[in-house]
Amino acid sequence: MLLALFFYVSAHSCRLHTQHYIFKAALEKNIHVPIPPNGRVMEFGCGPATWTMDMATEMSTINFVGVDISAVYPTAIFPRNCNFYNEDFLKGVSQPDGTFDVVYQRNVTCGLTFENWQQAMKEAFRILKPGGYYECVESDITIQNAGPQTNVVFEHLRLSMATRSVDPSIVRSLDRLMVAAGFTDVHVKEYCIPVGDWGGKVGQLWQMNMFAILETVRPHLAKAANCSETVVQEVVQAMHKETKDYRSHQVVYAVYGRKPLSPAQ
Repeated sequence: MLLALFFYVSAHSCRLHTQHYIFKAALEKNIHVPIPPNGRVMEFGCGPATWTMDMATEMSTINFVGVDISAVYPTAIFPRNCNFYNEDFLKGVSQPDGTFDVVYQRNVTCGLTFENWQQAMKEAFRILKPGGYYECVESDITIQNAGPQTNVVFEHLRLSMATRSVDPSIVRSLDRLMVAAGFTDVHVKEYCIPVGDWGGKVGQLWQMNMFAILETVRPHLAKAANCSETVVQEVVQAMHKETKDYRSHQVVYAVYGRKPLSPAQ
């Protein structure tokens, strides 16, 4: 049992490592907002901390802090300008008010309810210095220009998420949520990430990432569709062919805003 758990965690972490470099290649950057010299940056939900460590390696004078509810981040070998804490950012992190220049968050849409998003933004606002930035990078799970089997699978995925009060379409409204949370100078950038060979190496890797996720959630898809996992697997297999016949893509949103310099601003 413990060995199986180890391989599951290792595979999940490996997928997240790969996912980080797909994002970096597709967006051509790790972050959109400026970080001041000797600044402090926190990543909410850092996972295995690939983004945090990549950034810390590139920016050695910046202090990076990663928090996650699961302690899958490195505990022995990591850049000296990194620190990690086993904390749930939705319940509040153990950092004082107004002490960070940037709060970064990525790929948490599938796990957050509308209320969770409000909590996350409130916590980011709390720990940011006046003038500090909050950035969210999230994928819209809808596959654009998808084939019929692909549409079926992702409709079941949406239904499965709905049972947990999660609405993935919220990624299209993050700018309005940020404004409601008090952030100003809110901006949205959209990126199209190809799915399949037609998109070159990025498209191939993104397709692998997508199917790895679907394999992980197969029991939930079967429950949402009221069918067996075998049936779900057959439909997912049909998706493989569709990625060759359709030039499908997913949209990634990078949304960022700034904490006002003063309450009146």
